[in-house]
Amino acid sequence: MESRTRNIVAGSLLGDGWLDPISKTGKSSYRAKYNDKSIGYLKWLQSQVSELNPTELKPIEKYSQHYFFTRYSKELGELRKIFYPNEGKKRVPKNISELLDDPIGLAIWYQDDGTLDCRSKYHWNVRIATYCFPYEDCVILAKAVKKHFNIEMSVCRCTMRGKVYYQLYVLSKSMTRFIETVRSYIHSDYAYKINSLNKPKNDGQQQR
Repeated sequence: MESRTRNIVAGSLLGDGWLDPISKTGKSSYRAKYNDKSIGYLKWLQSQVSELNPTELKPIEKYSQHYFFTRYSKELGELRKIFYPNEGKKRVPKNISELLDDPIGLAIWYQDDGTLDCRSKYHWNVRIATYCFPYEDCVILAKAVKKHFNIEMSVCRCTMRGKVYYQLYVLSKSMTRFIETVRSYIHSDYAYKINSLNKPKNDGQQQR
């Protein structure tokens, strides 16, 4: 698998993408599914992983969604092992810095789980929902992003319905670098996640 494709899959797995359980032959398949409002993005994502021989988009009419999946391969099977250790819950691999070192991977992760927060001209940042990952996984992610992109993030605790979760915040001093890093890979379906970054508005705006 080429490095760029690996980054795309890794970024997607940190977000909404997933890998099928490993087959008896040690292989897995990458899958992506989106609401039809983002079908343009899904088509673009499909084109970016052409190396993996993705299927045509398939509809889920009941939920107004489409999806695709790729051919099964042992390389994807190896990724399944580290993203889903012991076939359990999704985790951040300890070697994520080896898998997420290209801006396109960071951009895909952001488009899935990132939120642009512009509450005033003095407050603007990006947060990335990492609710399914424990604190130690979020720390690993923040270190990987710092290492490869020189973007600083903090791990913040939040409580929802009595449960504790964690999310990553891009520090204000790294916002310009963050947007310069991901801009080229932000699809038009998600342009709203960067359009306000250069000129924060005093409108309490949050772009999810």
